[in-house]
Amino acid sequence: MSATTTVTTGTKPVKGYELKIVRTFDAPRELVWKAWTDSEMLKHWMGPRGFTATEYTMGGSVGASWHMKMQGHIPGTEKLGCLGQGGKVLEIDPPRLLKFTLAWDRREDVGLAESPYKENIVTVQLEESGNKTVMTFTQGPFATEGEFQGHTGGWNSAFDKFAEFVLAEQPDRKPDPNDIPTEFHVKRFFAAPRQLVFDAWTKPEMVAEWFGPEGFTIDMKKWEAHQGGEIHLTMNGFGASYPMMGKFIEVYPPYRFHFTAWAPDKNGNPNSLFFEAVEGGTMMTLDVHVRTHTPEAEQSLKGMTQGWNQTLDKLTKWIEAKQ
Repeated sequence: MSATTTVTTGTKPVKGYELKIVRTFDAPRELVWKAWTDSEMLKHWMGPRGFTATEYTMGGSVGASWHMKMQGHIPGTEKLGCLGQGGKVLEIDPPRLLKFTLAWDRREDVGLAESPYKENIVTVQLEESGNKTVMTFTQGPFATEGEFQGHTGGWNSAFDKFAEFVLAEQPDRKPDPNDIPTEFHVKRFFAAPRQLVFDAWTKPEMVAEWFGPEGFTIDMKKWEAHQGGEIHLTMNGFGASYPMMGKFIEVYPPYRFHFTAWAPDKNGNPNSLFFEAVEGGTMMTLDVHVRTHTPEAEQSLKGMTQGWNQTLDKLTKWIEAKQ
């Protein structure tokens, strides 16, 4: 999958935090626009992993109402719930611009406290880039950094599903061999309980035993798996050392967490993991986004798929040994 991601760091201007996400989708703009505005298409991708949109109506003109309902795990709990949100279309200019208000039906259903901002404004801008589409998504204002970060993780997860959906709508589309990969998405089945797989990713003493590609060992300093927790480790192998730092953005045991990771002098790249209990074990989904990189890092990015697959192979062996 070829796509790029940029997420702004949350800053709090006078009028609150604003979220900005830039994603490049391997699809023509007309298809991306339709996936954003066709109610039946929206049901296939709207909502983060673990949620399914059960109803969606999108108005096609300024002033029209929109509303959706989705079912899934309520953040921070093991409860299944039905969440609703809606608003009005403020501006529409096919296939370039969509702007609408957004408010949760019941903020308490998603663990959000009362806010001076009763609704947000969402703007979706689509620009052509060769045979791809650059989407610039903004939402705000948010009163707190926690609410900002929660929506960052939720929307990025939904856009991962979006990328999969638009590719599935183009079965004959061929990837460009010259692309530098900046995303990695993979599902892995582990014949183990979900709690064990989740612990393998969140307990530092466990992470140190398997993390990193084949041939690398971990010098673990910090792996604090809670909201705002720090990551600090060094991967050692083949005569070289690669420090990694990061921060846990959201952690909802045992089914989801989201963290950023970076080299000491770089901005953070978002990573999300979703753990689904299935018959006979656990299905894990890993979504990796590279939002900034230097030209010198392009060779490393070409090896990203191999590196992550080797890392997950090591995790598989580690889990098998623990059974």
